[in-house]
Amino acid sequence: MNEYIEQNHYEEQEGISLQDLFKIVWNNFALILIITMWVAVIGIVYTFAVVTPKYTANTSLMVQVDPEMTGTNEQSAIVIANNLIGTYKEFIISNRVLNSVKEDIPELEGTSIAAIRNSISVSTANQVLIIRISVENASPELAQMIANTLVLNSIEIANNEESPYVLLQNKLKVLDEATLPTSPSSPNKMLNIVISVLLGGIIALGVVFMKEFFNNKLKSVEEVERYLQIKVIAAVPGTIKERKLVD
Repeated sequence: MNEYIEQNHYEEQEGISLQDLFKIVWNNFALILIITMWVAVIGIVYTFAVVTPKYTANTSLMVQVDPEMTGTNEQSAIVIANNLIGTYKEFIISNRVLNSVKEDIPELEGTSIAAIRNSISVSTANQVLIIRISVENASPELAQMIANTLVLNSIEIANNEESPYVLLQNKLKVLDEATLPTSPSSPNKMLNIVISVLLGGIIALGVVFMKEFFNNKLKSVEEVERYLQIKVIAAVPGTIKERKLVD
C-alpha cells in the first residue's frame, strides 16, 4: 500500500509545475532579455532601413442606371446597378483595361500586367453603389496617376461606341479623383516594432525551454529525491558562494 502511494506521489511530481516554469524564466531572464532585444533590433532595422515605403492613392466611382433609358422604375434601376457592381470589379482589372493604363503611363514600361493588377484593390459595401479603388506604389505620384488613369480608361472603354460594353455603357461616373498621398501607407512601423518585440519574446522563451528540456543534469537536492526516489542525507556545496556559506 505504501509503495503504491509513493509511486503515485512520484508520478504526480514528474510533471512540471507553474512554480518550476517561473523559476526557469527567472533563472534565464538575462538570456530572454538579450534574445528579445536582438530580434527587436533586427525588426526595427528591417522596418526603417530595408523595407521600401509604399503609398496608396484612393479613388472612387458610382454605378448609375437611368430609369428612363432602361425603361424601368427607380427601384429596378437600383437593383440593376447593384448587380453590375460585381461585373465592374472584374472589368476594371481586366487585361484590356490594364494594358490601356500601361500604354498611357510611360513609367509603367517594363512592368508586367500581373504586377499592376496586384497593386490594385477594388472594394465595395453591400447595398452601396460606390466602388472604391486603391492603388499602392513606391512612388506617390505614380500611385495617383495609375488610380486616375485606371478609372478614366475603364469608363472610356465601357462607353466606346465602336465596341461598347452594353451592360456598363453610360453607367459609370467618377465620384472622387485620386489625390497625391502625402504619407506612406506601409509599412506600419509601430505595428512592426510591437510584432518584433513579441516575436523576440516567443523565440527567447522557446530557446530557454528547449535548453531546459535537453538539460538532463540534476540541479538540486529536490530533483535528486524526485527522480531517483532516494532520501539525500547530505550534499557537498557546488559553488564558491555555497562553500563560503558552509565555512
